[in-house]
Amino acid sequence: MSVRFGTVVLTGATSGIGEATALRLASMATTLIVLGVESEQDAARVLERIRRAGSAAVHYVSADFTHLADVVQAAERVGTVAPSIDLLINDAGVPGAPERMVTSDGFERTLQVNALAPALFTRLLVPRLAEGARIVNVGSSAHRVEHFDFDDMDLGHDYTPITAYARAKLAMVTWSSLLAEEEAASSHDVIALCPGLNDTPLSTAMMGHIGGPASHGAELVLAASTATVPSGSYLENGHVVSPSAESLDPGNRARLTAVFRERLSPFVVRGNARVTP
Repeated sequence: MSVRFGTVVLTGATSGIGEATALRLASMATTLIVLGVESEQDAARVLERIRRAGSAAVHYVSADFTHLADVVQAAERVGTVAPSIDLLINDAGVPGAPERMVTSDGFERTLQVNALAPALFTRLLVPRLAEGARIVNVGSSAHRVEHFDFDDMDLGHDYTPITAYARAKLAMVTWSSLLAEEEAASSHDVIALCPGLNDTPLSTAMMGHIGGPASHGAELVLAASTATVPSGSYLENGHVVSPSAESLDPGNRARLTAVFRERLSPFVVRGNARVTP
């Protein structure tokens, strides 16, 4: 791929598909800002691999998405490095934990890390997006196997790891197209994709060692970053397909918007961005 980017921000960059994507972007971007949950010291080895993979100026921001205040601080740190962002890739994610976990913010952990935190991070960075910038959100075809339960968003009843992961990705895919609608009047576009089944720490935690290499998922993420497709598109296997009926239902979309607004607005205001998630 001969495409060149200016400034790229990539979350979830220290393992799995995110790491494989960062290794490719190191030779495609001028500035590459990568995020991971580890301290910079603990991420030193992967950062060295990324820097050796290309000529990009690589910057690291540590952020724990289980704390929404940390997301606000991460967006602020990104802003000190990158006044203008050409490509934002939201890849950070966690598997459903064996037992239900609730964050210090009071939300089910999988939903927060895989959907709420990326939405907040993106909202805080929208004012820094360059003309023609693209937002790429890594979803999953797993979103098709679940439905919304707005009376139990945090899975206080009948929790399973797969349910938690699939519902979080359903929220991510739905939010992605909602964001595309919100940004329709701007020059920014928003694309969501399923990166396929890859043998990564995340998938191994839920399903064991199955799927192809993480580099395959990275190829699909990068393809989505440059694909000539309408904003709001959802891609599987590199092709635009319709997401689940659950994600397209107008009632679900309105209720999810309300949930995101309620949960994220205090942090959006703190980060001096627009309130609508």
